Amino acid sequence: MSRLWNSKQWRRLSYAAMSLLVVWHTLAMVVAPMPDNAITDPARVLFEPYLTLFRIENIWNFFAPNVRVDPTFRYVVEDASGQFHTISPLDKLSRFHPSEIWIKDWYIGVIDDAETFGDTVAATLCREHAALHPVRITLLEIDQTDFSPEDQRSGKHPSDPEFADEKTLATVECPDE
Repeated sequence: MSRLWNSKQWRRLSYAAMSLLVVWHTLAMVVAPMPDNAITDPARVLFEPYLTLFRIENIWNFFAPNVRVDPTFRYVVEDASGQFHTISPLDKLSRFHPSEIWIKDWYIGVIDDAETFGDTVAATLCREHAALHPVRITLLEIDQTDFSPEDQRSGKHPSDPEFADEKTLATVECPDE
């Protein structure tokens, strides 16, 4: 063994190490979200440091049996003639446009803290709908309740009144033009 390893031997060692890493990571990803039982508990102990280091420890609902539904934001513009125009701004967004998540988060921020952000958002909406001559803007939160697959199959929609709870977040007067 007087000679150093040649490049072919180093290459084989590198491929073997990379293959072991792929196998290790794959096993870790399979073991992490599995429910607790006699087989997965010892395996989880072995993989736990790796999973924690890369923050990939997941729980069983990682496979999404219960999908969370965020509340929906709507607003009502009352114009000078007394007519009401209900607008759902999120319906106009394209999920493929990069700004969709920022705009959605802007409205979710209003839902989370209407007292802080409601006046600013309503003032922006008053300017946006100036052609309607708005008198006031009412900000609404729509929560979906108990919409099941059976409801979907029977032709109902999650935003139907029977599945939606409407809550008024704020009503803001628009400034005179």
